[in-house]
Amino acid sequence: MTTHDPSYPLPERRPARARAFRLASAIALSGVLLNVMAALPAAADSAVQPIAPAPGIAAPTSADAAKQAWLDAAHRAEAYNEQVLAAEAAVASAQANATAAADAVTTAAAATAVEQQKVAAADQVVAEYQKKVASFANASFRGARLSDLSVLLTAQSPEDYLDQASSLQLVATDQQDTLSGAMSARKTADAARAAAQASQDAAQQAKDAADQATAQAVQARADLDTGKAQLDAEIAVYQVAFAQLSTADINAAVAGAEAANMDAASQARQAEQAAQRDRAGLASDAAPLDTGVEFSAWAAQHAPNVQAGIAVEAALSRQGLPYVWAAVGPDSFDCSGLMLWAWAQAGVEIPRNSAAQADALPEIPLAELQPGDLVTFYSPVTHVGMYVGDGKVLHASMPGVPIKVVELAAAGPNPTGHKVNR
Repeated sequence: MTTHDPSYPLPERRPARARAFRLASAIALSGVLLNVMAALPAAADSAVQPIAPAPGIAAPTSADAAKQAWLDAAHRAEAYNEQVLAAEAAVASAQANATAAADAVTTAAAATAVEQQKVAAADQVVAEYQKKVASFANASFRGARLSDLSVLLTAQSPEDYLDQASSLQLVATDQQDTLSGAMSARKTADAARAAAQASQDAAQQAKDAADQATAQAVQARADLDTGKAQLDAEIAVYQVAFAQLSTADINAAVAGAEAANMDAASQARQAEQAAQRDRAGLASDAAPLDTGVEFSAWAAQHAPNVQAGIAVEAALSRQGLPYVWAAVGPDSFDCSGLMLWAWAQAGVEIPRNSAAQADALPEIPLAELQPGDLVTFYSPVTHVGMYVGDGKVLHASMPGVPIKVVELAAAGPNPTGHKVNR
């Protein structure tokens, strides 16, 4: 795949062709209608024609203003994309929890039914014991129960006394066992009832909480849709204005944004990291200057394992393709979607959005990065790229800018390394 070094400007395109290409990006991002492209007036390379702004949004009135406004809006759009992805993950998680809670309620209801059957059986046992206790009481009241003294006085012989005394003892023991059994059965029945009710109550409370969490997550996602529509309207104005800039203006805007990240401190930090990598023997041989096929082979060769090599080659094969909001490939991507897709080619699953990738993947010093590892940017994290070796990262940076390789420090502020599958 043919790519270009971002330090060299692309050849000047004819104005009409340039406008058509960039307007297509605007339409993909913000829903600008196709007839906008046909309605655009011819413009000089560096001039910005008057554009009807969205309600309450002022269109930029100069090339510099258009460049900066679009860059700012594009970054906010990417951050918004990450919020939407996180919200969608929250909705999915909440819905899964609600489904699990509903299943738990069903299970608890079934368990309650079983416990109620045990309660009913215990009640029957108690009832039987109560009959026996009642019969003992009636017999005693009628004088059927004999005392030891009466047995002694009425016995015809010592042998007769022993027989009657033994029977009397058996009756007393049976009465005591009956009373003890009735009490135990009653306790068992009460405990079964309490356990069944507690289980059902807990399951219902869990379901209510899960349903509430789902409703809140869905509402949060809907609120993001409302905010996204407003952001789209703003970006549409900036994008259409930006689409009328020359290729040189666009290259200058992107290069300026990257240079802003490459401040003196960032460059010094990157130089020190390179020195640390050299001392550690990490890819100390020179990488090809070109970022095409030769560089891809070099990066894969220096990956820590076969799967990382597959992932980095897959990612590098997407150079030049467009950034598209919420896209996961194979022909367009957002920043985290590119990482997801590349590692999926190696059979490794990673989270969907950049913040989740940062949370799930172990953090490592930048000096220990190897091809295939991820680098997250900003705080909180809203952007991610893949380390491809030689101090560089591949990333899908923003709408209108193709996927490309840049110096690590140029990709964004607050870079943080994360190892993958090693």
